[in-house]
Amino acid sequence: MSALTTGDWRVADSAEPASRRECSGLVAAHLQWHLERALRSLPLVDRG
Repeated sequence: MSALTTGDWRVADSAEPASRRECSGLVAAHLQWHLERALRSLPLVDRG
């Protein structure tokens, strides 16, 4: 998670799949909270 906040994409990309999934969920929840609405396209992006 700290690699995401600092923009260290190399470290973020090398994280374990379980950690990446957890961080992805946290980032999506944080974004939707700030937008005060659900992102309808999120399931499409999440497939990739």
